[in-house]
Amino acid sequence: MYTANQNSKGQGWLAFLLLVPVLIAAAVVGFFVFVVILGLILFAAAVLLLRLWWLRRKLRKAAEGSQALKGEYVVIRHSTPHDDDNPRR
Repeated sequence: MYTANQNSKGQGWLAFLLLVPVLIAAAVVGFFVFVVILGLILFAAAVLLLRLWWLRRKLRKAAEGSQALKGEYVVIRHSTPHDDDNPRR
């Protein structure tokens, strides 16, 4: 005679045998998805850092080229009627 207890044990082993390969496949696929996402994040970070480095380099070169001009100059002061009363020298 066939009992319900023996039936559930047989189905339990069958389910276990079917789930093991599915779980292994899911773990492998999950690992590869993780690696791809991590690679994309690292690539985006590298592009961002390269862009920042390039901008800083460009700004540094621009700052080197804009040094103060050196030369002689003469201050020309226009006199007004009030300047004769209070000279500033």
